Amino acid sequence: MFHVKRFGTIDAKVLASRRSGPPLGLVRPAKAAVFLRLFWGRGWAAMSNDPEEPESGAGAAKPPQKSKAEDNPWYLLATLYGEPALEDSELRTKNRIAWNRYFAANLDDETREQLIEQKRHPAEDLTPLSAEELAEVGEAFVKRASSSATQVLPPFNIMINFSGVQFTNNVYFADYLFAGVTFFVDANFFGELNSYSGATFFGGTFFDRVIFSGNAHFHCANFCGGASFIYVTFLSGACFDGAIFPSAADFLNSTFSQYAGFRDATFCRYAAFHGATFSGQSFFNQTKFYGRVLFDGAKFHMRSSFVRVEMKEETSFENATFFGETRFTSAIFERTCSFVNAEMKGETFFDTMAFNMEPPKFFGAKLHQGTVWRGITWPPTPKGKDEAGVFVDAYACLKLEMDRLKKHEDELKFFSLELRSLRILRESKFRGSGIPIALYGIICDYGRSYIRPLIGLFVVAAIGALIFLPFKILSPWESLSLSFANTFNVFGFRKDYFDAATISNLPDLLKVLSAVQTILGTILLFLVGLGIRNRFRMK
Repeated sequence: MFHVKRFGTIDAKVLASRRSGPPLGLVRPAKAAVFLRLFWGRGWAAMSNDPEEPESGAGAAKPPQKSKAEDNPWYLLATLYGEPALEDSELRTKNRIAWNRYFAANLDDETREQLIEQKRHPAEDLTPLSAEELAEVGEAFVKRASSSATQVLPPFNIMINFSGVQFTNNVYFADYLFAGVTFFVDANFFGELNSYSGATFFGGTFFDRVIFSGNAHFHCANFCGGASFIYVTFLSGACFDGAIFPSAADFLNSTFSQYAGFRDATFCRYAAFHGATFSGQSFFNQTKFYGRVLFDGAKFHMRSSFVRVEMKEETSFENATFFGETRFTSAIFERTCSFVNAEMKGETFFDTMAFNMEPPKFFGAKLHQGTVWRGITWPPTPKGKDEAGVFVDAYACLKLEMDRLKKHEDELKFFSLELRSLRILRESKFRGSGIPIALYGIICDYGRSYIRPLIGLFVVAAIGALIFLPFKILSPWESLSLSFANTFNVFGFRKDYFDAATISNLPDLLKVLSAVQTILGTILLFLVGLGIRNRFRMK
């Protein structure tokens, strides 16, 4: 007999140590360890091909044979008192309590208390059967299996196996307790409703190559030992809202034909959706990803929403295609984010997002003209040479893409971000070489402001007038006028209001000051014009 040692809870301490510790809630029963090693991460097809391994099957792994639900002992136990109709909640409850109490023998006291405390399952469901009650369950099972090919009550302390089962009716496994490694590999669900809402899966859970013809509900389910949904086909809606994945979750090459919902779901470790196809609307609103996330090669054919999603680790949408409207509004990317070779064919909203570590990489990507970049929180200015190089490349790529789309304001924004990083890169090579870029940013916000250089013109003129006054060569009014004439000398005002003799009689220091004012005035006037041109998008 094995016992489930821990139940996966999500708290700050556990998440902080997720890299060093074992997967959250991972069940390690002795008799089930071999199945985790054989199937984890790639499902049934990942069995080792090494003939030296006794568990490998000498590389001859075969998919399970198809069987009727009525011939599967675990299904008979799950529907011990009969298959309930949609409106028969009493029979569903009776079946659930019998199943949960039967497998509750695998739970230790600590796990049982946690399940009750977190209100995942009521205490009534987690009380192990007494000897008398167990005998009654055995009798009920024999009666239930009277017309079945199998009449042996499955042991409660081994893996649960629904592989290859053809479920022709609705499946009601909501709030069920799967207290071991569970297989649904190559199963087919033909009913209109398949409910696993609130279910708790200890150990690895494998739905590889399953076909759900009807709606699949995994609302608030907890996959404590990892979940594998590789090559799964959801022909109707798929709801994982509020689901918890304390260990790895793999949806490699799965197909979501209609609605796909992962609202408020929590992925504590690695999450893979690469190659997945979302034919209907998909929602990842307020989903939290604490591990690496892969959407490489995924296809989103309709509206997709990642509003307020939180990505704590590396995130990749490389080669993904978004055909409909896509929203990343208020999303948070704590680390790197890659959209390399991705294509946005519909309006895309990156408004009020936060990139806390690095700017996103869009090399080779194609964005839609309706791409919105408002209110973005960009990462702090890089400090080192290598980091600055990465920033410069990322911003330069986005600048060029905005130029292609004729989004002038966004182009200027990315140009300013590129220059900020370029200043750090140049400073790392030669001290002081980044000063011109820094001054350019201070004086005119990298060509985006005409107010700053305009103020600078008046400051230069005012300072010059204050320097002229102590020499008492000119009256206060004449000092101010000459200072302004020097600053705006490019317009020829000085020769119109001051004769050559007045200028030649100035001390050498004031002549130098006049020349400096003329130079500064010319530069600032140019920056004023540049700012006006950029501000009003004049070509």
